[in-house]
Amino acid sequence: MSARYALTPTGAVFSLPEINTPVGPSIVEVLSRNWRRISRDALIITVVLFAGTFLIPNQYSATAVVLPPAPDADMGGLFSAVPGAASLSRVFGIDAGSQTSLYLGILRSNTIRDSLIRHFGLVRFYKAKDIERARKTLASHTRIMLTDDGFVAVTVTEPKPKLAADLANAYMHDLDRFLRTNTHSSARLRREFLERRLDESRDRLATAEDTLRDYQIRKRMPAIGLDPDRASSAAADLIAERMSREVELGTVTSVSRVYNPRAEQLKNEIRQFDTELMKIPPAATEIGRLYRAVKIQEKILLVLTEEYERTRVLELKNIPTVDVVDMAQPPMHKSQPRRAILGVVILVLSITSLTLLTWMRERTAEHA
Repeated sequence: MSARYALTPTGAVFSLPEINTPVGPSIVEVLSRNWRRISRDALIITVVLFAGTFLIPNQYSATAVVLPPAPDADMGGLFSAVPGAASLSRVFGIDAGSQTSLYLGILRSNTIRDSLIRHFGLVRFYKAKDIERARKTLASHTRIMLTDDGFVAVTVTEPKPKLAADLANAYMHDLDRFLRTNTHSSARLRREFLERRLDESRDRLATAEDTLRDYQIRKRMPAIGLDPDRASSAAADLIAERMSREVELGTVTSVSRVYNPRAEQLKNEIRQFDTELMKIPPAATEIGRLYRAVKIQEKILLVLTEEYERTRVLELKNIPTVDVVDMAQPPMHKSQPRRAILGVVILVLSITSLTLLTWMRERTAEHA
């Protein structure tokens, strides 16, 4: 203890005691003095904990990879070839850019997970209380992602190599089955709608042809050739385009029970066709009007028949809708736990913890 001097307000000098606070040893000093003991204890702790890692069961990861939908792919299939016809993807309100996200969303859905849980008996395998707990466990064991190369990959990690591979492949199988089931359902609704419109179109065409024939017989006019005038051809094309939009709108309203932006778009397009049709001049004569009515009904029937045939093919086809790049194979080597990395981490943490503990103990002893 040493003294300090100070002046009072009256000018007197007095001394103040000064207390020297001891400075404890640094961590480096503690480590240099106790490195043998710290190293020995850290090694013992590491060996014990590392041996405990062998109680952790090995985990095996298997990966299945599929191609994403092509930018111009149609989830429904065959309707893009029809002039004025729309694909079933658009019926669902899905554009090409979001179809990959659709894949990922389906794979992550509870519908797919519950199907796998029931098929593989995962409630019992995971020793879960119910299917909800098993669903969470399966989700934690599954990694679904879009790779850097643009592929859709599903990686499943399980203690059994074959189970991991089977689950990864089952994800892709159920994705394909889900897409085909919904495509067939949409195609069936579209076919039923087209059948009704075809019956109406045939009746209207027959009525128009009968009216034209009766007029020609009554007026004793020769049969008109197959070369239509320009106005009749333009009107027939526009009405056929309008009819294809009505077909798609009918399918949208049948499939989608909630608000669908595609339905509003179709209604706007139909209104635009109506505006264009109003610009076409009417036929100058009665025979011209009758002939135009026949040509319009023929065009409508042709478009509906083409779409109907393609819809039937789509409804009946049973080919895969997803392209599998790599089927998952039972892995030969474990993916977890990585015991070498765990050993290094345990050793570093042991040395750090023992050093800090020794340093705190010596500081406490010096201050006591």
